Amino acid sequence: MSKINKNNRDEELCYWYDGERGELVLQEDDQEYRFYLQDKFSYEGEEYCILSPSEDREEQLARQEALLMKIIRDNEEEMLAVIEDDEEFDAVSRHYYLTQSGEK
Repeated sequence: MSKINKNNRDEELCYWYDGERGELVLQEDDQEYRFYLQDKFSYEGEEYCILSPSEDREEQLARQEALLMKIIRDNEEEMLAVIEDDEEFDAVSRHYYLTQSGEK
């Protein structure tokens, strides 16, 4: 089980991969949230991932709803972090869009 750094607060979410359903499961308190890992990529030496809610995959893809998260490694532990810096978020989003669309 891994953790998510939630907005640099002391609160942490636990997450794990449900291999049978192919979903990333986030748990906060007694609530579970399930996501599909759409993509994982590197940018300027950092790792990021794109997650989309798994409730209705077709509907989510049609609305293009997704989360862009930063992957942080701390020793053996892997954490997902919200990208709080607007410049970093914009740069990573642009990089991902350009690599997916074939533009440079």
